[in-house]
Amino acid sequence: MQCQLSAHDGREHFGLLNDLGEYGTALWLRWREKTDVDLVVLPDCPVVAPGPDGEGCCLFAGHLEQHTWEHNLEEVSCLS
Repeated sequence: MQCQLSAHDGREHFGLLNDLGEYGTALWLRWREKTDVDLVVLPDCPVVAPGPDGEGCCLFAGHLEQHTWEHNLEEVSCLS
């Protein structure tokens, strides 16, 4: 599993496990350097790209760094 946050210096990493859809939440794996992996349910990020056809961010609410639509990383996907 790769961290789905944009390049960051943080020691906390997140990988999307499953989108829970109807509840506006997703199941994420969270890990830190040299520690175990946690399973966490986090609310979806509500931010969308500017413009009438704005793409929604595929990360969780309150994440640090860029939204997924602000960079073009192939490994970042709402469906992975």
